[in-house]
Amino acid sequence: MEDKGVAIMKKIRFGLLALLFIAGCATESGIRPRIEPTLDKRISEMQPLSRHVGLLIDPALRGFKQDEYQSDAVAGHHHYVFRIGEPLSVEIEKMAKRIFTKVTLLNELPSGNVMEKTGLDNVVTVSLSASRLELGVEESVWRAIGKHYLTLHVTFLDKQSRNIFDQSLSVEGKCVDLVDFETEGGWWKVAGPKYGPAVEDAIEKIVFDLAQQLSAAAGN
Repeated sequence: MEDKGVAIMKKIRFGLLALLFIAGCATESGIRPRIEPTLDKRISEMQPLSRHVGLLIDPALRGFKQDEYQSDAVAGHHHYVFRIGEPLSVEIEKMAKRIFTKVTLLNELPSGNVMEKTGLDNVVTVSLSASRLELGVEESVWRAIGKHYLTLHVTFLDKQSRNIFDQSLSVEGKCVDLVDFETEGGWWKVAGPKYGPAVEDAIEKIVFDLAQQLSAAAGN
């Protein structure tokens, strides 16, 4: 009787968790994984450069979201909506304000005359080149592996709007999520594996790479 009671309590607890998750994270358009990256601590250790920089992030990047579908015997059937653009753009802005003494957010690429009038020393443009997610489950060990391959195209311009550099930055983000054995995979069935950390990892890596590139270019 005691074992049966424990089993019932587990089912009730799981049911409540499932309802809370659905109410908070799932919509008609799919499950939205939480994406909350943080700046690499090494960025705060960089010496700020005395530069007034204009930062232009492509509006398509700011609003970028990515739909992914998963159908797995262990994880279940899920439609994910990864809202990648907003947290990525915010982290790029935070990074720029750490490594330059003044940053002005731009809506369009300024002309040489505008740069001179506003006192801009440089302009940075950032756009999305590629974003690819791999969502997989290793059923033998009941773990999910998420990978995020992210590529940005970046330009760094001088006062005459000439390219100091024009290149692509690519990284691979990765995360591992283990099944909750207490519910025997039940949580995965409802919420799906936690793939958000793979995107966070990619964002953190590419923003740090960008900080290094900009710091080196502006310091020369």
